[in-house]
Order: sequence, then C-alpha cells, then structure tokens
Amino acid sequence: MIVRFGLDQLALLRAELGLERPLLVTTPRFASLELPVARRFSGVQRHAPLDTVEEAEAAAAGADSLVGLGGGSAIDTAKAVSARRGLPLVCVPTTYAGAEWTSCFGMRDERQRLKTGGSGARTVAIVYEPELTVTLSREESGGPAMNALAHCVEALYLGDLEQARRGQAGIRRFLPLVLEDGDDRRARRGLLEAARYAGEALSLRGLYLGHAMAQALGGRYGFRTAPSTRSACLWPCASTPR
Repeated sequence: MIVRFGLDQLALLRAELGLERPLLVTTPRFASLELPVARRFSGVQRHAPLDTVEEAEAAAAGADSLVGLGGGSAIDTAKAVSARRGLPLVCVPTTYAGAEWTSCFGMRDERQRLKTGGSGARTVAIVYEPELTVTLSREESGGPAMNALAHCVEALYLGDLEQARRGQAGIRRFLPLVLEDGDDRRARRGLLEAARYAGEALSLRGLYLGHAMAQALGGRYGFRTAPSTRSACLWPCASTPR
C-alpha cells in the first residue's frame, strides 16, 4: 500500500499510477475542494445507503479510477464502487476511523434497516492531509479516534502487534491535545499518524465483537455519532459521512 502525507501528493500519485480520469467520491462538505480529478460525485450519505452507492456507481461510468475523500461513509461508498467496477482507488480519509485500510465495506439497506456490505475494493494508495481534520468538531474528532483505539485493542486480542501498540500510544498522547485545542496542527498530525497505524492493525487482524455490535446497532438505528468519547464503543465502524 502506498501511504503519503499531504494533499499535494494526489497529483503525483495520479501521474505515478497512470490515473487519467479519476472520479471524486465525497460529501457536499468537500464538493468544491480543489483537487486533480476529472469528475465529481458529492452525494455521499451517512452509512453509505445502497441507493447512494448505485448513484455513485453510475457516476463512475467512463472513469478509470476513484478518489474517495471524507469519513467512513465516503470511503465505504468509494470502496463499494471500486469493487463493483474494478477500479483502482485512492483514499483520502478526513477522520480517524481507518476504513481506508480494508478491502471490505459497509452499506445500509434503509428499507430493511440493516447493515450489509461486501469486499474486493482495489485501494492502491492512501493520502493523509491533517489540514482536512482541523475543522472537525470535538465530537467528530473524539468519536472516530476512540474507534481507532478500539481497532488497536481488538487487534491485540490475538497477541502483540507493533502497529496496534504504536496506534494506541499515539492516540493516548495526541487525542487529549486535539480535544483541548482543535486548531493544534501538530496534535492533529500526530493523531492522524496514530490512526494510520490503528488502521493498519485493523487490516492485519480484522474486527471483533465490539465492532460487530456497533455494525448491528448502526444498521438498525442509523446511529451517526457517539454522544461522547466515553461511549464511542457504539460508534458504527466506518460510518462517518464527513
């Protein structure tokens, strides 16, 4: 997996990987962000509803690649389209949830009120840009960061893992600083780097009971966010639309 820091790396990756007609998959929040993409789909919705995924897939007609930018729902929507269309995907996560590290993805069947999903996303690169996290509120920062910490904890169920240790240490160090001052760029970068290791731990060890319960609750009740970091164990994995 190619991992880069800095949004300016997107143009370099596009040339390096030969991506000529990338489609941006994102939310209205980032619809006008200046990026080296050919087309844009900005209709991502919370929990990646099946209808939204189909709309994004239709928008990908003629594209040779995808850029998924946003929280877990944007990344999951892009991963679903990548799997269905067989397109390479560059992920640009704007929260700390770690969805960019797995080939599987969650979607929500809103009619049956349950989470479904699939696998087979072709993620080829991840670009982290700390500046995109500065506008996150305290709740939007704390919930996904605690979700990242849960990835580390669950990864350690099967024994010691360096990525999980580095992730939990970074979250422990930088999350309190981010919650105290969301404009602290150094803390934002440190927390994003910690989340990167948590995501890698997730990819190596998978999900366990805590996230299984969160997925069920998110699918049934459409939870958007944990009311506080103390209850972030109920944050549905990779469900943030921002």
